[in-house]
Amino acid sequence: MRLLRSTLATVAALCTVATGVVLAQPPQPAAAAASDCVGGKRGFRDHPDNASGDSVKPREFWVGNVHFTLEKGVYGSTQIGFGKISGQTRPGDKVWMDWRANGWDNADSVSPWLQCGPFTVRSAGQSLTTPFRRTSTDPEYQFRVCGSLVTDPPAKCSAWW
Repeated sequence: MRLLRSTLATVAALCTVATGVVLAQPPQPAAAAASDCVGGKRGFRDHPDNASGDSVKPREFWVGNVHFTLEKGVYGSTQIGFGKISGQTRPGDKVWMDWRANGWDNADSVSPWLQCGPFTVRSAGQSLTTPFRRTSTDPEYQFRVCGSLVTDPPAKCSAWW
């Protein structure tokens, strides 16, 4: 694996020299764990796992019979967003929410991208949510829902909202 990475790095460097184009990797989230965003950490707030947002889901996708949704709603007078997994879930399925602010409102992070989760389904058919965070109309402040199934492990994510 180390040899492959070294080879890829060499190829990228040669392409950069030959074309003058710099290939940048997308920003990576800080090391993520569910404990990073529960109990009010980093501006996230906990709520029940069976919570639902309003009827408009900004982003969603299906993997088989499992539904991943980016939910939005109102808490107090503030619009919020959170991730949810529902449907024919199995123990070991996971959901998380990625959040990026591109330079503001994330002073406690070294990365402009935070991952809230993953949170793991514990029983068949369980709906599970991530903690919620306030949203914004600023296009630099974005959320997406991600997840993976125990029977289909590659992570999948919605488009950013």
